[in-house]
Amino acid sequence: MSEKPQIDLEASFREMVTQWERNFDAFANQFMGTESFSKSMNQAQDAQLKAQQAFRNWVSHNLEAMHLPSRDDILRIGEAVHRLDRRLARIEEHLAPPDTQVQKKGPPRTKQPPVRAEADDGKVKKVKKDKKAKANGGKEES
Repeated sequence: MSEKPQIDLEASFREMVTQWERNFDAFANQFMGTESFSKSMNQAQDAQLKAQQAFRNWVSHNLEAMHLPSRDDILRIGEAVHRLDRRLARIEEHLAPPDTQVQKKGPPRTKQPPVRAEADDGKVKKVKKDKKAKANGGKEES
């Protein structure tokens, strides 16, 4: 039997793509390096900017005719609301009672409220601790 030469399709495809990229790159560099290309690109950008401005003016005119706010109007209103909100916050801060403006400084509260016990009749009575019991850490002596 005769052996057929094996063709590496992947390598052939890679070589074809590489060659195509080189040719296209050379053509693009040659084409984009001309003065006429530069002028035509500048003209295209100018035309695009003019079209955007014309569209913006057209939309603004139509919104005004329908008595609707434009984007710029909405932005101005938003900025005005933001300024009013800041002023209101300063006024509220100035008018707030002093105890809410600054938190109390000092040691934490350690005194406990009196202990309440329920009597047989359902009424709540204050239970007083003995001075000796307080000195012993709240324990009563027997």
